[in-house]
Amino acid sequence: MRAWAALLKKDFKLTRTIFFVGLVINLLFVMLTMYVGKIADNTLLMFIPLGVAIVFHIFYIPMMVFISLKTEANQLHLWLHNPQPASRLLLSKIVNGLIMVIISLLMLYVMSGLLIEPKSSFIEPYWADIWTSGLLIFPHIIILSAMIGVCVLFLWSLFQFYKFRIGRWSWLVVIGAIVIPNWVTSLFESTSLYRLGTNWGGITYNFPSFSIAPIQIYTGEYLYNFVIIIGLFILTAWIIDNKVEV
Repeated sequence: MRAWAALLKKDFKLTRTIFFVGLVINLLFVMLTMYVGKIADNTLLMFIPLGVAIVFHIFYIPMMVFISLKTEANQLHLWLHNPQPASRLLLSKIVNGLIMVIISLLMLYVMSGLLIEPKSSFIEPYWADIWTSGLLIFPHIIILSAMIGVCVLFLWSLFQFYKFRIGRWSWLVVIGAIVIPNWVTSLFESTSLYRLGTNWGGITYNFPSFSIAPIQIYTGEYLYNFVIIIGLFILTAWIIDNKVEV
């Protein structure tokens, strides 16, 4: 456990500059939100910049993972000869990204509350829906970011495997690994089998003050996504342990 904690600390050091820059960017978005609140007639318009900042967190974990892997690629022989299995090396990078994205989103969530509080009398009809939607959106942002982050790990491992075998043509393998699985997944998710396997454990969220239709989510879809994330992670670790050489 201590050795893995050292890995996590190292991954934090590799990405901490981007992390702190991201926190500063959060502050800039908050300042922009305050400015829009002063000039906009509609109080809710002031939260558009914060909404944009939150959505961009989808790319948070992939970015942290990519930066970390890019650094590792410069000394790949040392990284691959680490006595710990690839699963632990890779998990450290995902967990590092998860911690960072959660901290960043919590920062935006708290600051949103500080901005909302003085205007509570204006947006009181929307109050409950605003907080509920935030609690609903944030986990989805984190899950999607983690899924893309694992995809980055997988594509990187494929590139490392093929680059010494087919050289620069390894990029074609990476592109194919993006296009073909997405095409197959889209086909599968349009079938009745997919709906049968995922459309269970339904939860409905109503946001009456937003004038939108109720949002239906399914526990089965979460399970489906978790299976993909875990399966792709295991495959990536196997490729690095057994196929990637320096």
